Amino acid sequence: MVLKKFTIAGALLAALASGYSVQAQVNIPSAEFEHRPLERPTTSRPFASPGVFDYDTQAFAPFEFTNDEEKDPYTGFFFTFDKTYTSVSRSGSGVTDDPFQSTGNHYLWGSRYEFGWMNDSDDGWQLGYQNSSGIYFTNGQDVTINSPMLVDNRFATFELNRVFRQSLSQGGYFEPYIGVQYLNFNDKTLQDLTQTVGGITGINRFKQEVDNNAFGVHAGARFNKRSGRWRFTADGAVATTYNQQSYFATDLFSGVDLINGRFVDFDESNATDQSFVPALDLQFEASYNISRDISLRVGVQTLYAFDGVARANTLLDSLNPNSVFGPGGPGAGLFDESYLAAGFIFGFEWRR
Repeated sequence: MVLKKFTIAGALLAALASGYSVQAQVNIPSAEFEHRPLERPTTSRPFASPGVFDYDTQAFAPFEFTNDEEKDPYTGFFFTFDKTYTSVSRSGSGVTDDPFQSTGNHYLWGSRYEFGWMNDSDDGWQLGYQNSSGIYFTNGQDVTINSPMLVDNRFATFELNRVFRQSLSQGGYFEPYIGVQYLNFNDKTLQDLTQTVGGITGINRFKQEVDNNAFGVHAGARFNKRSGRWRFTADGAVATTYNQQSYFATDLFSGVDLINGRFVDFDESNATDQSFVPALDLQFEASYNISRDISLRVGVQTLYAFDGVARANTLLDSLNPNSVFGPGGPGAGLFDESYLAAGFIFGFEWRR
């Protein structure tokens, strides 16, 4: 009987201990935590609008909008990448009636980038950069010609804009902007010709480099209109820039003197100048949303810099006033021309 009572008492004690242990485990704090908003003074303003960093990274989520209404423009960061194929006016000789004048244009491949962000207050920043380059031959079309001149042409643009956005009552939205712009136009030439110096016949390598660095302010506006998955954009801007021009030329002659051995001679010349260069920039594009955040895009663009861009002289060294073998010798200086770049763009955009 005593053993039976002892067994029942032990079972009751064990049950009570187990219940206490479970209750203790329930009350132990877990590793979970709750998200609490960051407390900020009411007088301060955050670096970016709330939600600008809340991107869910689902770049290929389906493109959707309800009731066939126009999709609201994006807020937050955006990025654009394009390949460009641009027709550029060639440099010449500065003499309009010159029969050896290099006329026409040639095409350059390049790349174009845009990056920026817009906040919920419909204002933001945009940064753009474009770089294009290509080569062509003048005084002949290829290296099989007796004396072709190789011309390397490059141009680049950089801009930083403050952007504002306004929805229009007829649909679409309007984005005026104002900012700073940098333009660079560069020509390099290389030509090898047979020449004679002091009775010694040899090869003369004639090289030129002309560089334009134009800084200024520009202002423009962009009109956007969406139709389903398509967005159509027209963009126009004007710029006023101060252009710092520089010119360099060199003749490197190499021949063999039968008495004294090899003979080498060189001559270099430099020139600088300044000019005021207005510029006009136009662009039309169409983009198609393949997903919620990514679109494919095509378009055309035109950059026209008015008279004030220094260009290389593409005449042969024996006719070129910037060569020691040309009429009057080196030091003819710079001549100014306009610069036209017009072509196609194609690429993609993220949340533009």
